[in-house]
Formats: sequence, C-alpha cells, structure tokens
Amino acid sequence: MSTDTYSAASARQARERLLEAGVGAHGLTPRTLNVPPVIERSWRRSFTTGGGYDPTATPAYHPFSEPAGRFQDTAEIVLARWAESLADMRVALLVSDRSGRILARKVGDPSHARRLDKVSAAEGFEFSESALGTNGLGTAIEERSAVFVRGAEHVNDRLQTLACAGAPIHDPLSRRVIGSLALASPVGASHPAMLAIAKQAARDLQDALLNTAPLELQALLARFADGTARHRVLAIGRGGVLASTGALPMLSAERHVTLWDELQAHHWQGDVASVLLADRPSTARRIVNRAGESIYLVELAESEPAAAPEPTRLSRLAAHLDVLGRSSGCIAIHGPRDSGKTLLAQLWLRERDRHDPVVIGAPAFREPGAVATAVQALSTGTSVVVCSVESLTDVDFPVLQQLAGAADPVRSARVVFCVADDLTGVVVDFLGRQGPRLDLPALRDDPDRVIGLAVRLAQEYSVTLSPAVLQALSRWDWRGGASELRVLIAAMVVQRPGGTVLDVDLLPAEMRTRARQLRGIAASEYRAIDAALREADGNRSRAAEILGIGRTTLYRKLRAYGFDGQNTLIS
Repeated sequence: MSTDTYSAASARQARERLLEAGVGAHGLTPRTLNVPPVIERSWRRSFTTGGGYDPTATPAYHPFSEPAGRFQDTAEIVLARWAESLADMRVALLVSDRSGRILARKVGDPSHARRLDKVSAAEGFEFSESALGTNGLGTAIEERSAVFVRGAEHVNDRLQTLACAGAPIHDPLSRRVIGSLALASPVGASHPAMLAIAKQAARDLQDALLNTAPLELQALLARFADGTARHRVLAIGRGGVLASTGALPMLSAERHVTLWDELQAHHWQGDVASVLLADRPSTARRIVNRAGESIYLVELAESEPAAAPEPTRLSRLAAHLDVLGRSSGCIAIHGPRDSGKTLLAQLWLRERDRHDPVVIGAPAFREPGAVATAVQALSTGTSVVVCSVESLTDVDFPVLQQLAGAADPVRSARVVFCVADDLTGVVVDFLGRQGPRLDLPALRDDPDRVIGLAVRLAQEYSVTLSPAVLQALSRWDWRGGASELRVLIAAMVVQRPGGTVLDVDLLPAEMRTRARQLRGIAASEYRAIDAALREADGNRSRAAEILGIGRTTLYRKLRAYGFDGQNTLIS
C-alpha cells in the first residue's frame, strides 16, 4: 500500500484532533482533516453515538435462532465462489445483515482466520457502526456506498491491524440496503483493488438473490427491464410498487393503499379480476410466490387513451366544492362533530384562492368587531370559514345575515359554514336558503378521506407517510375525529429519529394492533412486546429478558406479529 494514500500516524493524529476539538457546532470544521471524507463522516457519527465512544468495545454476539434464510444461504454460495478466486491473497470475505451481524465468513489462510477470531470477526458477531465505530461492514451500511477502512482509520483499537473494503448489498427488488460485504486483510497485505473486488462481489450477491426469486416474479421483472410490456403495468406488493413508463402517475399514495386492500379482499376464484384504476377498467392478475404471498399485476388496456392520475377522495370533494361555489357566495358543509369539515374547507380554499382563509369560531362573533373583521376579509378577496356554527342560537341570527350578505358570488371570496348534523331550527333553515350544502360522513366511515387528510397534514411538515402508516390510519376508528388525526401527525413528526419518511413504528401500539386486526390476547401480547422493545432501545436480547421469555420465543413472536416487516402493507 502506498504511504501517499495512508499513514497510520497521520490517521491517529487526525482522529485525536477531532476528539479534542469536538464534533458539535463549535467543533472542528468538516473536511479539514487529512483523511478521506467518508472516514471523517463515519468518525463524527462514531464519536456522537448514543452509547458513547469506546475504542475498546467488543462485538456483541447474537446467535442464530432460526434456520438460515435465503440471504444467508445465497451469501455462502457467492462467498465460496469468490474465495476460490482469491485463494492466493491473504484476504477474508464477510457478509453481514442490515444490523451489522456477520452471517457468513470465508477465509483460506489459517493464520488470518485466527487473527479474525481474536477480534470476533466471525459469524454471529455484530459489526454495526453504532456498536464498533468505523469499520468496513458497518460503515458501508451507514454510507450506502463502498468504503475502504485501513488500520488506524478504524475507531476500534482491536481492528487497527486490519484493512477492510466494504460495499452495501441492496435488495434487488426494493433497492433497500439489506447488509454489506467486506474483504478483510492485514494492513500490510492490503491493496486498493480490494475495493473494486468488494463492489463486484456485492453485485454478484445481489444478482444471485434475484435469481432465487420465484420464476413468475423473475418473468415479471424482465418485462419491466426489457420494455416488452405492451400495456401500462403496475406490480403491487406489500413492500411497494413497480411501474412501467406512464403507469406510476396513475397510482396515488392513497390509491396504492386502498387498491392493495381491495385486491387482498377480492374473492379470487381464478387469477384474474377487474378493477378500476384512474377511473378506467383495468385487469388485475395475482401471482403467488413460494412463501404464499401475493403480488398483483394491474394492466390498463392498450386501447385506452392515456389516463390522468387517479383522483383522490379529497380532490373529488374539492372539485364538487368548486362546482357549488360557482353559483353562490355561501356554502355549508354538514357532518358529524369533528368529522374534518373545517380542515376540508381550509384545504379547498387554500388551493382555490392560493392563500389561507380566515377561520373564525362561531362563538367569537359575539365579541365586538368580529363580524367587521370577517366582512373586511371578504371585501379584500379572502375567504372566511365559520366553524362550530352549531354553537349559535336564534339570537345570533343577525350575525349570519351580515356574513351571508357580504358574500358576493361575483367576487372570488367565499363564506363556508361548518355545521354539525345535530343542528336544527332557524339557523339551518337560513343556511339552506343562502346556498348549497355538502354532506360529509364521519371520518371513521371515510377511510379514503382519512388517507388524503393525513397526506396533506404531513406535507405541512415537509414529511411523507409510508404506505404502511396510511394503511394503519385508514383502519382506525377516529373517535377523536380530525383533531385526533392532526395531533397524531404532529406527534409523529416530533418523535421521528430523522429523515423525511414517517414509518409505522411511530404509531401508537394500539393503532398498530388494530391495523393488524389483532384482538384479545394477541393484541395484549403485541403491546407488551412493543413496550419491551422500546424500553430496551431495540435490543432484542434485553427485550426478551424484560418479558421473561427466551430469545428464540421472542424472535418467533416478532415474525408472527410482523415486527420485522412493519413498514410494508399488511395482508
């Protein structure tokens, strides 16, 4: 190895400088160390990990409590093939899962095998970056790209006799990082070519994983890859969607969830069914893989003209309000209490007028100047939403007359009255004479609207909701109505560990059990496991101790209740 590219002394000095200066806002400026940027980024993460910086940490051992899966079996085969090609090099090949636990190891040189054993670089030991700091397996997962970690660039003192070139392994279907592959050699025997070899071996493993997929799924993927699909095609599974050119815009996030549930609930007497997609008749075919899980292939006939995106429940309601608003300056939205009437009015008017409406609770009109404020807003082109109209009495009737009189259908501004279903008397009769009405069902009876409102609320925080979250929300009963939904989204935003996607693990356990249609003992057990995992910060061995059960039993229950696949749609 060239001393121009690596110096153990320089690496140690750089690491000490970073530790002394700190990595916070007042610490050392990024990219001022004479080390590769990927190494510096990893050092900064390692020095700020929740468990604290420990250069002498030893890897935790996580025994395999179940038979080897497809990933581990395929890794063994690919590593064996590469081990033959690298027999003349003092190098070991290792594959880890996404948690950094080593699944497979191949090493030909007995002395090198003993060296690796001394640092616990063997099957079952965890080499995540959060546990051991910068290393070829864990850092490749964190960076989602190939890395070369040499000697003193390792944070852990025990690993500094090694050089490790690592590359992430992506699931060939979802493209998510599911693990990493690394080449490990003594520092003095390392070579820059190790990085290229690691990347190629990782690609070989990904290809091998794809070849283990069911033949029907391989044929389906081939249609997307070679462009032979004659129609616009969508392949819908629990984990996501594959789409041919022109097909993806037809499927909104909301429709993805509802279409999945519709296809799952269909009584499949054969393997073909008719569905509506973007308001067009489409053909759905079911493909069942070896594990018994279904994938649905939805095709829109070639003879159909290009379809517009699937209209959402909210967009249909907004279009209806547009029609109602053309003929009158006043619109009344009726529905059960807290069914989202005010929220719908706000979203519609914000999109229609390109600015927010004025929202006033009806009781406020009893205060001096409130009516004048609303009338002034209308005169300047700002719409007004009056919520809680049911709190008004016949004595307040003149207020409604003033507002209705200020709403001119010729002008752009509108007055929207939000009225509870249980309101009767003079007020309701008056509103009926002033303009059209829109009736909304309770939120719990309108799952498509729940999804649409949740998506729009999440957009206010510049985040998105995973399909699994949308599915769980659509299955909740929403006794607290739209207010409950708004509070929930805000709480999820606060709790999120980072990133812009809110996943289902941020939902309350009760909501997740309802989504999974768990009842009785099963629901109680799910909540207990969830609480134990949270108390143990995700450490499954510790969670098993808290619950008073064995690790094998816990792992079996985690699989049964879907904890390992929480961010996919539920069958």
